[in-house]
Amino acid sequence: MALLNKFSIASAISVAAFLGLGTVGINPAQAALFKFTFEGEGANGYFIYDDSTVSNTTSTPNLGEYYGAVKDYKVDLGEKGVFQGSVADTLVFLNRVGSGLPDPEQDEFILFVKESDRVPKSEFSISTRFIYPKNALGSYDLVTTVPGTAELKAFPFVDFINRNFGDSVFEGTVQTRIEKVPEPALLPALLGVGAWFIFRRRPRQGEILDTSM
Repeated sequence: MALLNKFSIASAISVAAFLGLGTVGINPAQAALFKFTFEGEGANGYFIYDDSTVSNTTSTPNLGEYYGAVKDYKVDLGEKGVFQGSVADTLVFLNRVGSGLPDPEQDEFILFVKESDRVPKSEFSISTRFIYPKNALGSYDLVTTVPGTAELKAFPFVDFINRNFGDSVFEGTVQTRIEKVPEPALLPALLGVGAWFIFRRRPRQGEILDTSM
């Protein structure tokens, strides 16, 4: 049994070291990915973003610009076009009197794809605006919850340099939700494998173990 005990302890230490455990604790305050999904007649899609992205400094009131927060996106507007890629920004804009835009006071969660980030590259940027009632989002911090319904306006021909949004190719009501992307299952899986490896070998009846080690 001594060999088995030594083997079990050594294996447990090896598994802990491999997983980065032991005396080094796991920091619970880690960044998380969230998936924003929308669906409606003539439009559906999603984008996945990192909630730890820091807002860019801007002079526009009530605006949070989170450059590079989006890691994956797809906007399917049917015959109007399908736009997808792996690099984009997200914006939270609370339009109020004094913001400089003629739109009514409202809250907007925006997927913005710069022309240089489009696949293939384009001379135009994409602005996909999810519009909610005033005060629905609460602040211009990067949101992790949204109301269930939004007005969608899609502008795939934005001339950002000349500040020309172009025409919207879709306007309509969509259902929206945000879900946290599950953490990778690697850690529980490795722990399970380690436990199985440690305890699978038990002395069979009549087996003699060499305890000289």
